[in-house]
Amino acid sequence: MIEAGEMLEYAEYVGNYYGTPLSYVNQTLDEGKDVFLEIEVQGAQQVKDKVPDGVFIFLTPPDLVELKSRIVGRGTDAEEVIEERMRVAKEEIEMMALYDYAVVNDEVPLAVNRIKDIIASEHFRVDRVIGKYIKMLKEM
Repeated sequence: MIEAGEMLEYAEYVGNYYGTPLSYVNQTLDEGKDVFLEIEVQGAQQVKDKVPDGVFIFLTPPDLVELKSRIVGRGTDAEEVIEERMRVAKEEIEMMALYDYAVVNDEVPLAVNRIKDIIASEHFRVDRVIGKYIKMLKEM
């Protein structure tokens, strides 16, 4: 799919490839729905290049100590994988400026509400709705 140009974005993360099929995104947008992608910084940069008016939210842990505690607490990763995840997390935090918003994932319900607030605000931005009103005025 990558070679055929059928991916909106893709990235290698800790030895594995992840990506988003373009057909899924186009179909969802055609249905008038928002598209949410949970992607790494590499993928977000690709999407931002292709969809400059997208809204990009960086979800971050309260701090790196808490992040490591969460990863270790899962009990699924070997020590070298944990260290690699921490190294990647530090690099990604350094790239936060590529995003429009940053949300601290300290408590899940709070983080969810913050993201919902961002989405609601973005739906009412003048540059997103003005076309509808210009069309309405022309039809009068």
